[in-house]
Amino acid sequence: MNTRYFGQSEKELEEAARIIRSGGLAAFPTETVYGLGGNALDPEAARKIYAAKGRPSDNPLIVHISDVSQLEPLVLEFPENARKLAEAIWPGPMTMVLRKKPIVPDATTGGLDTVAIRFPADETAQKLISLASVPIAAPSANLSGRPSPTRWEDVREDLDGRADAIIMGEPCIGGIESTVVDMTGELPMILRPGLITPERISSVLGLPCGYDPAILSEPAEGLVPKAPGMKYKHYAPKAEMTLYSGPAGAVRRRIEEDAKGLRESGKDVAVLRYGSSRMAAEKLFADLRELDREGKDVILAETLDDRESVAFSVMNRMLRSAGYHVIEVKDMKIALASDHGGFELKEAVKAHLIERGYEVLDLGTDSTQSVDYPIYGEKCGRAVASGEADRGVICCGTGIGISIAANKIKGIRAAVVTNEYMAEYCKLHNDANIISFGGRVIGKEDAIRFTDIWLDTEFEGGRHQRRVDMLNSLGADPASHS
Repeated sequence: MNTRYFGQSEKELEEAARIIRSGGLAAFPTETVYGLGGNALDPEAARKIYAAKGRPSDNPLIVHISDVSQLEPLVLEFPENARKLAEAIWPGPMTMVLRKKPIVPDATTGGLDTVAIRFPADETAQKLISLASVPIAAPSANLSGRPSPTRWEDVREDLDGRADAIIMGEPCIGGIESTVVDMTGELPMILRPGLITPERISSVLGLPCGYDPAILSEPAEGLVPKAPGMKYKHYAPKAEMTLYSGPAGAVRRRIEEDAKGLRESGKDVAVLRYGSSRMAAEKLFADLRELDREGKDVILAETLDDRESVAFSVMNRMLRSAGYHVIEVKDMKIALASDHGGFELKEAVKAHLIERGYEVLDLGTDSTQSVDYPIYGEKCGRAVASGEADRGVICCGTGIGISIAANKIKGIRAAVVTNEYMAEYCKLHNDANIISFGGRVIGKEDAIRFTDIWLDTEFEGGRHQRRVDMLNSLGADPASHS
């Protein structure tokens, strides 16, 4: 097949639309990723899409429309909640699963009695669908299993000679595929996470919106996919990819160690790290494809904190890209201690650290009954100074007294923290190995946030190393009170 390449002029889009109307395939941009489009009402066109991609035929296709009025001829019903979502979010990166009418062939829906429908926000996509005068079935325009394409050059790599036409549009701004939400039940259910979050859907409908359990872990054998991306290996680069999960500092040290070892063995290694979930969404697929072009053998990547919804959506792709190969890094032990005034703060930080995967050494106190803070400041200081723990968190009423006690131990650099700047710079410039909080000064959420900043910040070194060395040389090491 000789693939034709079109720009975005009216004349060229009309020709691409004619190809689709006549049963051919044309790849086109959307705001999420590039799609490989064919006539959604033509079973033969659907079969051509599966063949061009090498895609299993039980993996349903998404049907694209250019106006909400085009939806009702395709579905048995358009529930009120689905209407509300359409009004609030369409056009945009959200796909709704609804009961289909017989006009939509089983070849398009993977044999299901439901159809996934999306109204894209991209103007080129809208114009193409309108000119075609038929709904367009379009999965991502890549070979099955490969990273989804966010540039037309990516589509050319995979589908030149497999598609009749490729529209050379702009790079996709979203970077990951649309959110797929099942609207056939009493409550909305996300079948594929994306940039439209469950929180956004819940805010529109006033109803809880969760994730289908099938997307929360590696696909089970025999799974019947209700949406694209639920069953088969997706988004995989040619390189072997491994994810690292755990405390940020420990993860980075482990990746550096593993990368060094792999390079010494002759492997060409790439490291992926993203500053935010939004950056990861925009860049992940493009980065994986670029690393393939560079011929990398191994990709080592930091995981994202998937408690945030966009990060969860990106992690869904990263896990599948890596074939669920994740190394859990838990090589840091943190000592905690408090008096009665800091007990509740200590307990909140402790629970958070355990959730993040840290090993915790709780040195007390274990109640709100009055105790002497110097004892607990010293305990934590000695645990860190001796190497029994890597770092420490201490809490009293103000955070001041217990930090003074800890700082009596030679080699301890305990810093009282009351804001984000102090949390960052006590590590960046002072390499603080203990931080101290006041239970009557800050709240639990602040303490948790400041702890994360401190743990995720690396010591800057350089001219600050001399000052840290001076700190370490100061002070006596008094006899223990215990």
